[in-house]
Amino acid sequence: MIHLALNKNPEQYSDEDFSRIMKIIESDTLNSIMCYDSFLKTIFLNKLILTTNTPIFYLDFDLLYSGYVISNIISLRNGVTLYSPTKGDWIKTLKTILLKLSENKSMLIIDSLNGLFNLHNEKKDAGRLINSYIMLLSCVAKMSNSCIILSSVTRKKNDEGWVLSVTGRHVIESKKMTRFQLDQIHSNLIVNVIDEKSNLKQSIKIPIKSDIF
Repeated sequence: MIHLALNKNPEQYSDEDFSRIMKIIESDTLNSIMCYDSFLKTIFLNKLILTTNTPIFYLDFDLLYSGYVISNIISLRNGVTLYSPTKGDWIKTLKTILLKLSENKSMLIIDSLNGLFNLHNEKKDAGRLINSYIMLLSCVAKMSNSCIILSSVTRKKNDEGWVLSVTGRHVIESKKMTRFQLDQIHSNLIVNVIDEKSNLKQSIKIPIKSDIF
C-alpha cells in the first residue's frame, strides 16, 4: 500500500494551505479531526504542530506520535509538551492540563479519542464521562482563547454517522465544533471541512511526496 512519507522536508508540503487550516482551527475552540488511518492522522497533526508557534500540550493516548518521537523519526519542537496518560495518572494529568490551559493561549491535542475511550473501557458511563471531560476542557480553553483538537480513527457507518474504529462508539459531537475529515488520493492529502450532517463545506488539497512506509 502507498502511504505518505513521514519526512519533514518542507518542500513536500504546502505551508500556505496548512496555515489556512490552522486559521480555521484557531477560529473555534473545539475541533474534530477524523481519519480512517492512524498514520495519515499523525502526519497531519505533526504538520500542524510545525505550522504554529503556539504552545502545545499533546495528550498521546495511542502512543503512535510518542513512538515516532522516541525513535527520532519526529523531532519534538520547542514549546510542545508530550503526555502519555495512563489509568493511574489520568486525573492528575487532567488537572495539570486544565491549569495550563487557563493560564495562557495554547493548543491541546487529544490523540486519540479511541485511546481515551480505551482508558475508560471498564466504566459503563464512559461516553458521558469523556464528554464531560471534553466540555470542561473546552470551557477553560475558551477563557484563554485556546483551542482543542480531538483526533480519532473513524469510519462512516450507514445511518449512524461517524463512529470510532473497532469500538463502534459515536464520535463526540457538539454544535460549536469544526469538523475535519482526512483522506488520501494518490500523493495528495485531502482535508475536508464538513458540517454536523457531513455535508462538505470546503476541501483543501495538499500535495505531499508519496512513498512506501
